Amino acid sequence: MITGDELVKRVRVLVNEADDDSSVSLLVVDRCSFDKNIMELLPQAVGFVQRNNSLPGKRVNVKRIAHALPVVQEDGKGYVVLPGDYVSLVSVKLGGWKRPCIHSFTGDSAMAALLDGGYSGAGVCRPASVEGVNDEGKRVLWLYPLPDGAAEVDTLLYEAVYDAAVGLEGCDACMADAVAYECAALLYTAFERYDAANMFHSLAIAACSGKANEKK
Repeated sequence: MITGDELVKRVRVLVNEADDDSSVSLLVVDRCSFDKNIMELLPQAVGFVQRNNSLPGKRVNVKRIAHALPVVQEDGKGYVVLPGDYVSLVSVKLGGWKRPCIHSFTGDSAMAALLDGGYSGAGVCRPASVEGVNDEGKRVLWLYPLPDGAAEVDTLLYEAVYDAAVGLEGCDACMADAVAYECAALLYTAFERYDAANMFHSLAIAACSGKANEKK
C-alpha cells in the first residue's frame, strides 16, 4: 500500500525536478496549501490511470472481497452487490467455476443480452459476468453460470475509487508512477504551465502502457 502522504511526496519531487528553481511552489501561500492541491487532484489522477492502464494484470487501487454469497432470483439468475467504491472488475471466482472471470460486460452489450437470454457459451470453464443494476437500483455483478446451491464467491477483486484516508491499495510501482505523473500534469495545468503539464501527461500515458518506468 502507498499512503496519501507518500503520493504527495512523489508528486512534489517530480515538480521540483521539472522546475529547478521551485517556482511552482511559490504560486501558493505555503506548503500545506500546496500539498492540499495535490491531495485534491489525486482522485482524478487515479481515475485517469484506471481508465488508461493497458498492461495485462496491472491495475491500481485494487481491493478484495472474499466469501460473499450471491443473491439468487426466482428465475435462477444470480448476482453480487457491488461496493460503493467499485470502478472496474479485476477478477471474480465463484465456487464451482474452474477458473476466474477477468472481464465483465456492460449491461447494454450484445453479450449481456445473450447471457440474459440463456446463451450457453458461458460455463464453469469459461464463466462470464455482466455489470448492471437489480430491481432495487443497486449496482450488481451478474454471474454466469450460477451453480446449483448458490456457491460462495471465493474472491472478488476490483479497482476502487481513491480514498485519501487509505491511499493506494494493490498497486505496483509502474502504476504508482503513472498516478504521480498524471497528478503532476494536473497540477501544472492548474497553474497554467502547459508545456510541463503535457510532458508529465505523456509520461503518465507511457507508464500506463509499460513504456516508461521512471522520469527521464
